Amino acid sequence: MLKLIFKSFISNKPGKLYLISLFILVFSNIIINIENNLFIVTIIASIVHIIAVIYYSRYLKIKIWIIILLVILPFIPMGSWVVFFYFVSQNYNITKSEN
Repeated sequence: MLKLIFKSFISNKPGKLYLISLFILVFSNIIINIENNLFIVTIIASIVHIIAVIYYSRYLKIKIWIIILLVILPFIPMGSWVVFFYFVSQNYNITKSEN
């Protein structure tokens, strides 16, 4: 199941962009905890992550009000992970229906 979910993310350009932006966001949060003067890295990573969320949502043809909710969620604690698990469930449903 995990292999199927990972394969569905990397099978398209928006999915790859979303995973890369998520890793950059996590990495930037680690950097900001080590060095407080690098807050600009987290701001840039957040902007890239929001762009990737919008791009991937449009690729999955999600309704506009859900896209707005998915863009707002990363601003709350653990919201990025809620968005990630939402995309995982969407990918799993799409891949499962294709097979």
